[in-house]
Amino acid sequence: MRKMRFVIKYGMEKYRIYDESKHLAGIVERRLSTNNQLTVNCMDHKTAYTVSRGDGEIIISGEEVKTLHCRLQYPADNQYTQTAYWRPPMAVQTDIVIRGNRVTVRQSRNRRFQIFLNGKKAGEMDHMMSVSKELFLENDILKQYSGLIFAVGILMLHDDDIEIL
Repeated sequence: MRKMRFVIKYGMEKYRIYDESKHLAGIVERRLSTNNQLTVNCMDHKTAYTVSRGDGEIIISGEEVKTLHCRLQYPADNQYTQTAYWRPPMAVQTDIVIRGNRVTVRQSRNRRFQIFLNGKKAGEMDHMMSVSKELFLENDILKQYSGLIFAVGILMLHDDDIEIL
């Protein structure tokens, strides 16, 4: 099966998601006033999601879905020890159930992400700490959710950030 490649570029409070043909596939917006909330706009101009980080969960709401509470899973005690003892644990997995499918987003210690559709590997996200990020999907079902999957990944990536006020 052929992988679909998406490149995500950040600029002016927005992540722009481009498909292999360099067409805009989606926009994920972040506003300064809502640090833990992203807005996902799909290019069908019909679908929009709000993805926010709650206490130990990611909350997804939108026109196509009722409000979903995706519980963040953290590693067992010594499985992933953070380099600094005072750093919060890293979120390693969450599940999104949408349209009868379970999409699992799993983060590894090196900040790479694997995506599973109903238990089978269906993609990955890479270069998440760089300006230009990559998303590979092996399943056409997931293509329409590329922005949603990316937004969940970004919130998982920053779940263990320490905010200094």
